[in-house]
Amino acid sequence: MAPTISLSEDAIDDLLYLARVNETSELSSYLSELCAQHHASAASILEAAVDEASGNTSLHYAAANGHLDTLKVLTTSESPAAAPAKEGTKPTPPNLNSPNAAGNTALHWAALNGHLECVKHLVALGADVSVLNKAGHDAIFEAELNDKEDVVAWLLVEGEGLEEGLGGEEKDENTEEAVEEVNKKLGGVEVKDGEKLGG
Repeated sequence: MAPTISLSEDAIDDLLYLARVNETSELSSYLSELCAQHHASAASILEAAVDEASGNTSLHYAAANGHLDTLKVLTTSESPAAAPAKEGTKPTPPNLNSPNAAGNTALHWAALNGHLECVKHLVALGADVSVLNKAGHDAIFEAELNDKEDVVAWLLVEGEGLEEGLGGEEKDENTEEAVEEVNKKLGGVEVKDGEKLGG
């Protein structure tokens, strides 16, 4: 569903910039100003704030740079384009699984840059771990390519939906082998429930 709000290029650039440089309080104020100006929710504003050329959103920039506080501000509103949340489930934040022009989601960017706390936050909100970018890579593969073993290990243990990305029934065997491999790379530090144990 396309956004129903039309933001100026300057407004989009400002939102993206504020998320990229972690100006959380200024971002919140500007978002409130845009909501009043357009008589719209913060979620609607954020869904409309997409760079035309790259497809990047403010969520992409906050995740890529590890700005957890800004990420939390950007994920507090329910997306108007999302399907209604089932009882007992959390509403979907705007742009949570939105791909940019290269097919990368905010989770891809947080993972490949090794921002584990951002990865955890996005997954807790329902980010789809199995989304493949245009290169055919999921967030785990991007993290592995960039030697972010802690992110890889956590996603393999905690990430839901991996059976789609790993080929269905083979998931359990592949996951166990991958976790063992990551544990070896971490120098024998065992990983359980996303936490490093021992040392």
